[in-house]
Amino acid sequence: MKNLSTILIILSVLTFIGCKDVKTDPAMDTYLSGLLESKNYFKLRTELTNVQGKLSESRLLYYRMHCEQAFGNGLQSNKSADKLLKKYKDRLNDTLVVEILNVKADNYVRDYQYKQAAEIYSLFQNTVSDSLELAAYQNLQALYGTLATVKPQQIHLHRDTEIKAYRNRFNHLMTPVKCGGVTDEFVFDSGANLSTISDSCAIKMGLTIFESSIKVGTVTDVSIRTKLAVADSLYVGGILFENVVFLVAPAAQMSFPSVNYEIHGVVGFPVFYQMGEIHVRKDGTIFIPQKPGNRHLENMFLHGLNPVVQLLSGNDTLLLTFDTGAKSSELSKKYYENHKADVEQKGKLKTSMRGGGGGIVETEEYNLPDFPYQIGNSRNVLPEISVNIQDYDFNKPFDGNLGQDVIMQFNEMVLNFKYMYIDFE
Repeated sequence: MKNLSTILIILSVLTFIGCKDVKTDPAMDTYLSGLLESKNYFKLRTELTNVQGKLSESRLLYYRMHCEQAFGNGLQSNKSADKLLKKYKDRLNDTLVVEILNVKADNYVRDYQYKQAAEIYSLFQNTVSDSLELAAYQNLQALYGTLATVKPQQIHLHRDTEIKAYRNRFNHLMTPVKCGGVTDEFVFDSGANLSTISDSCAIKMGLTIFESSIKVGTVTDVSIRTKLAVADSLYVGGILFENVVFLVAPAAQMSFPSVNYEIHGVVGFPVFYQMGEIHVRKDGTIFIPQKPGNRHLENMFLHGLNPVVQLLSGNDTLLLTFDTGAKSSELSKKYYENHKADVEQKGKLKTSMRGGGGGIVETEEYNLPDFPYQIGNSRNVLPEISVNIQDYDFNKPFDGNLGQDVIMQFNEMVLNFKYMYIDFE
């Protein structure tokens, strides 16, 4: 009995010590907050391994929640979020609660849990006062509320698979798809947050169409109204997917008569993500290994439904969204403002046409020559790259967007969502 009592006393002491909350070091908290604000998740993740005794449990959970979300661990991110909301809710103001709930909703969306995401967005109706922010949440609630009865997307990948895709005259990756006995070719586009299909093609393929009107943005910052649809089964090459969600757009909004081009559909990020690892070869062929490999590069994270890649250029460490549907790479207004003198000295101001789901618009931008870059272990130089002088919502927080011109400089690109990296060979 004496030994048992001793053990209980020791356990009691250890429990007390474990429950005692460490006082947060303000300097450390400010530093980590700056890393989070600048979306430097790579550095933030490293720093979180060296903060023992400098962060309270609540602040540690907060930063871990964001890091886990960025690197694709939605389950663990939501565990951190739930612990924050349950154990420390009395310390959280409304702004922080909304932020935490947003993280949870994003994790649910990425894991195809639409009902849970919709339930969270509905909580914001009486919490958010800003009218524009509230309208955005209402739109998200309408989107995922419409999908609340849709089962999670599933992939059936039983072996290494090669997809006979190719590049068309606009350098879009065109991949064969089959649904409802109808075959077609869709753009293979990592920059599309959701897969998209024209209304005429959705009817032809027998998709279940929901009579809702959802507002979505495009790369031209033109908002369009779409419906939603679900393909019970969809073959992308030889890979079967179930419960694939599509935005449904009028065929006219996916047509570009001035260049005699029409898009029937787009295979977007949710399909990419579930593939795990994607190899895109120079001829356009796509290879999907059944088991993703780890190259220990860890140079990519997720911002919502957008892959973001770390890129080195000269003395700069840049963060760029990655979009296989973009013909050319570009640098953002953020990059322009940080390098204004250099861009204006070396670049040439030009007028160009910008195309997307909202049509084609005219815009002014700089054309910057000889842009050096390194991604992982691979180095190269883009002969030219555009620099935006106006903001676009899709890459506003980042330094730009990587497109097909980078991919085409190598024999093969590897995009890995399990171990979060991009590599080139």
